[in-house]
Amino acid sequence: MKTEPVMGGRSKNGPVMGMIGGGGVNRSFLARMPVLLKRMGPVKGASFRVARRIANTLRAGDAVMSYAELAPCDLIWIAVPDSGLDRVSRDLAAATPLTGKIAVLCGSTRDSFWPSPLLAGGARVATLNCVEESKERLFVAEGDPAAMWELRRVMAAEKRKLIELRAASKALYLSGVHLATHLLLPWVAASVESLRDAGLSRSEATHLANALGMRALRAYAKAGPKAWSPKAADRLRLSIARDLDTIRAADPRLAALYADGVEQALLYFES
Repeated sequence: MKTEPVMGGRSKNGPVMGMIGGGGVNRSFLARMPVLLKRMGPVKGASFRVARRIANTLRAGDAVMSYAELAPCDLIWIAVPDSGLDRVSRDLAAATPLTGKIAVLCGSTRDSFWPSPLLAGGARVATLNCVEESKERLFVAEGDPAAMWELRRVMAAEKRKLIELRAASKALYLSGVHLATHLLLPWVAASVESLRDAGLSRSEATHLANALGMRALRAYAKAGPKAWSPKAADRLRLSIARDLDTIRAADPRLAALYADGVEQALLYFES
């Protein structure tokens, strides 16, 4: 049975919360969490003017001038760009005792094991990220067990779904996201342009690439790695041996992408 972690400043409604914001925190998912914002306490920015602007924009919390004014907080939401995390964590640790406090890095690409002054100061660190294309209904988090316990409470109150990652696995999560988005895009573009060069219209090529891609995704969802077949491997090897020169003559960039894709696919599934 899970027990609630003991926190020094906890009220009957949960931990005392504060925020460190910057870099357009009004665009952060925190700005659309009314239950959380209703309980917000001190808000710190790069300056008092920035802190006041954040509090006014969010209509929550009270702007403060110094990091020391976050001392009463049990849970501190940190919503600043990654480029500012080193400075913020250093200044916070220098001004406020952190032992036992929870620090949640919001929207950061870093993980909870990032060797920062927060960890060195004894804070319980977690990270929280919104899952792309979920309309801020689905989130992923990883970190210290006590911090995760509080995140589960907060996200349940906000009626959001929380997926718990293994601690320090943020890099694997982000690689999965990038492979399915930014890194997939060149292959999608190459597929569409190859089909267009073969005579299909843009609409026809896009529709066919979408249908084929969805079929491949459904097959993998159903069968996992078994969706890859030896017959497919044989067809790919034959295509490289027979067709690569023709493809290279039409578009050298497409040929290079195609050859590399075949090589990587065979290496991934057959090594």
